[in-house]
Amino acid sequence: MHSLISFVLGSLLSLSFAPFNLWWLAFISLTGIFVLWLTSLHPGRIGFLFGLGNFTTGVYWVYISLNTYGDAPLAFAILANITLILYLSLYPMLVGWLLGKLSVRKSLYRAALIPLLWLIAEFIRSYVLTGFPWLSIGYSQMSSFLHNLAPIFGSYGVGLVLACLCTLFAYSIVKRTPYPIIIAIFIIAISAFTKNLHFTKPMGEAFSVALVQGNASQYTKFDPNQMYKDLDDYIALSANRKESVIIWPETAIAFMENAVKDNFLIPLDKLYYDKKQTLVTGIATGNLDKDYYNSVITLGNGSRRYSKEHLLPFGEFTPMKPVFNLFNKYVDIPMSDFSRGGENQKPILTNGIPAGASICYEAAFGRVVRQSLPNAQYLINVSNDGWFQDSIAADQHLQMNQMRALELGREMARATNNGYTVFIDHHGHIISSLPRFEQGVLAGKIQPRIGLTPYAKYGNNLFLFLLALYAIIVGLMYPMQNRDGKYLSS
Repeated sequence: MHSLISFVLGSLLSLSFAPFNLWWLAFISLTGIFVLWLTSLHPGRIGFLFGLGNFTTGVYWVYISLNTYGDAPLAFAILANITLILYLSLYPMLVGWLLGKLSVRKSLYRAALIPLLWLIAEFIRSYVLTGFPWLSIGYSQMSSFLHNLAPIFGSYGVGLVLACLCTLFAYSIVKRTPYPIIIAIFIIAISAFTKNLHFTKPMGEAFSVALVQGNASQYTKFDPNQMYKDLDDYIALSANRKESVIIWPETAIAFMENAVKDNFLIPLDKLYYDKKQTLVTGIATGNLDKDYYNSVITLGNGSRRYSKEHLLPFGEFTPMKPVFNLFNKYVDIPMSDFSRGGENQKPILTNGIPAGASICYEAAFGRVVRQSLPNAQYLINVSNDGWFQDSIAADQHLQMNQMRALELGREMARATNNGYTVFIDHHGHIISSLPRFEQGVLAGKIQPRIGLTPYAKYGNNLFLFLLALYAIIVGLMYPMQNRDGKYLSS
């Protein structure tokens, strides 16, 4: 019965993320699994089944891109998706296994260990094989009172506080005592107070921006005949725009830069320069025979470019090629051997205003997006979530972009191929958006901002400092367990 309950609780956790945004379900789900961890004789198995429920319902969509657009056999695509789910489930399994090895059932020490081990596991997951931080629990609170903590401690700090609250609730249930609830209420009150803290301020006047959504078919996006038509569509959609900045999505120009430099890019550059506008577009730069990059370039009254630093593993490059070479034998994704852009690239300039650019998957990493600050006065994200059709992947990805805007205290203009194309304010709220899978232009205003949130200034260091302090407290509790495993104060 515990096994089934664990799987169901993991599945419920997925509903706390976008597009469902039932943030309170994260409290129910995590409190439930923590109760099981506090009482179970097999916490490792409980953790694995919880992860299986969470990631099966949360990242089921990976097979779509492999099979539909990567020409992988359906069986291989599903197997690859299952492998990813099993791999991700190892993290909560490891947390449970360590709880069983390091502590005894129903002890305060075990309860205190849970948030520490959970957040360590999530943080490690964001680095292994270049990282896959999807469904990290902090994102589930974008619509709750805990999101106020993001500009200070980042998404992992939000996750730590969420885990601590759920642990207090779980311990209160197991021990049938109200005292942990009192502590939880105190933490909630402090979290609510942080809403009144302001770290950034407007700089100058707001300016107009047009986000162009071309809705190019992913089936034919790299077909030479269709590539010219798609480019013509973007040019036509942008031709009569009066906005100061016009933004096209990731690889809106599906050609290599050198292939269209003379007949498209140079004329466009002159056109927008004469109109005193900046065109920002995604395009592949470099040389296919050597190093090539997934980039954002500026034309007209703009300058500088940005090349994607954090590439998508198995989509834009293959990590540990000798080990994973089998993957490339079955999957054929166009332009899947990009080189990495450098770290700490300068913000691009749009009509003289510096913007921090990020491309698609990079939005999952606060440590990458924050590199453009303090100079960047707003954020640009270009993306193409068409690889995953109408699955919930695009909603989850959008939620991560909202978190980046909130963490850094900057407004964001996000242009995508087929959605979600949106304007996001510096609180992480969506101001306006285009419908998915429709061609169109979204016009809006961006207010440049200056100043640094604590997260923008220190990155994950504040979270790690908080985690280290918590680890010291937990460590001091360890001697309270005597040699025969009984907890002296329980």
